Amino acid sequence: MPSTFFGLEISRRALQTQQLAVDITGHNIANASTVGYSRQIADIQAADPWPMTENGYRISLGTGAVLANIVRARDAFVDRQYRWETSQQQYWAGKQATLQNIEGLLNEPGENSISSDLSNFWNAWSDLAKNPDNMGARAVVRERALTLTDSFHFMAQQVNDLQKDQDAGVRVKIRQINDDARQIRELNMQIKNAEIRGDSPNDLRDKRDSLVDDLAKLVGVRVTETRDPAFNDRQVNNYAIIIGNDSASPPQVLVDNCLVHLLQEPEAAGPDGKPFAVVCWADGSQAGAALDLGEKTGSLQASIEMRDSYLPTFRGQYDSLAQGIARAVNVLHNTGQGLTVSSGLDFFTLPDGSSPTAAFPVTAATITLNSLIKEDSGRIATGLNTDDSGSSLTEVVVGDGRVAQALASLVSGWSALQEQIQEHEFDPLGANDLNPVPAASFSDYYGANVAQLGVDGQQANRMKEGQDALVTQISNQRESFSGVSLDEEMTNLVKFQKSYTAAARMVTMMDDMLDTIVNGMGITR
Repeated sequence: MPSTFFGLEISRRALQTQQLAVDITGHNIANASTVGYSRQIADIQAADPWPMTENGYRISLGTGAVLANIVRARDAFVDRQYRWETSQQQYWAGKQATLQNIEGLLNEPGENSISSDLSNFWNAWSDLAKNPDNMGARAVVRERALTLTDSFHFMAQQVNDLQKDQDAGVRVKIRQINDDARQIRELNMQIKNAEIRGDSPNDLRDKRDSLVDDLAKLVGVRVTETRDPAFNDRQVNNYAIIIGNDSASPPQVLVDNCLVHLLQEPEAAGPDGKPFAVVCWADGSQAGAALDLGEKTGSLQASIEMRDSYLPTFRGQYDSLAQGIARAVNVLHNTGQGLTVSSGLDFFTLPDGSSPTAAFPVTAATITLNSLIKEDSGRIATGLNTDDSGSSLTEVVVGDGRVAQALASLVSGWSALQEQIQEHEFDPLGANDLNPVPAASFSDYYGANVAQLGVDGQQANRMKEGQDALVTQISNQRESFSGVSLDEEMTNLVKFQKSYTAAARMVTMMDDMLDTIVNGMGITR
């Protein structure tokens, strides 16, 4: 038979358990707006029964309730989905931001754009062809050429600046990854020590998960958590984070329990033309090996792709355009002469005044108006040089604007250029191609590149919007499971309060029963 005070012990456990449940509910309410906080649940279980014999039968008498654990409301599968979709979202967000910057630089369509400068340049040649001896028209051609070269220089500089900004962003992201890894390592140590003591450090786990969520924005993340076989009597876990390509061999482990493998921060960008450093491991078993980022995950990969692939390709398109214009204009300009007796003169040169060659081609950063033409617009060739020997003529047919007209025709095609190349077997840049750019005209080539940029921008916008919707959906799903509902917590608070009141009433009842036994039995009245 149980002790006389057995009921008081059950009541004590009930009071203690319900008080803890109220405290847990209060903790949830206090952190209802805390970012990264996971709702905690009081795991109330029946206490171990007390076996006894009553009337010759073995029975188990309940001993009340205990708080077995404080459970953190978290779904590992939803967390994996959220981090995967977040990595892809941030990848497309990074590309979208850079593409928008490029579109802003182009300013297409607009008055201050390359297409407008090209149109003005060809129109100036057309006007000069109608009145080749007019010094005002020649000055306009010179100024339009200077404006065009300045636009090319500006665009080349801006692309270089964007590339360096992306490289600086890569270094910042590497530092952030390493900083997050160090913090996760410290939390792993604290959490494991608590688990060894039998504790359940839910708030520390929330902090660790928040860091992993931040890490997923930078690079693809996979978390592995397994039970430590060294502890069989309690739940102690091993926690590791793998980043980048999930299929990489060996796995790219950033954090393994209390060990952290840092990434090497790339050095500052070198001179133009030199490749930027790749992201490598700084220590651990893969020291010096390049990090495999996988495919379309994380803002780090977006920055690296834009820096190493997209921006160089974009700059190469402008280099090809500048080279093509210099080649075509020089070919035709060399066949004629202007008011000043000077045939065979390049219109565009390198900055040092030398003629472009296959070994030293013109680029968007180096295309320059010939200094002789800059000083004297009378040297602009408009008339045909009819001397087969190629020597300078002492006379020019006044009003002859056939060269200027041929230059103006470049706006629509290559017919005049091809005739001159074939007639003189002249290939100034060693391109072995009659067309200066792989298109029907300069406008078509430039327009195709602008259109491709627009397509890339639309793709980034569309993918970003799609990922935004997925991340929002999964975030809502995770919030519905892990987030704090004040209505639900208030309901729990009332429930635990009523249970506490009932337990207190049971103590009062047991007190009355004991008082009857102690003070009332055996007394004759």
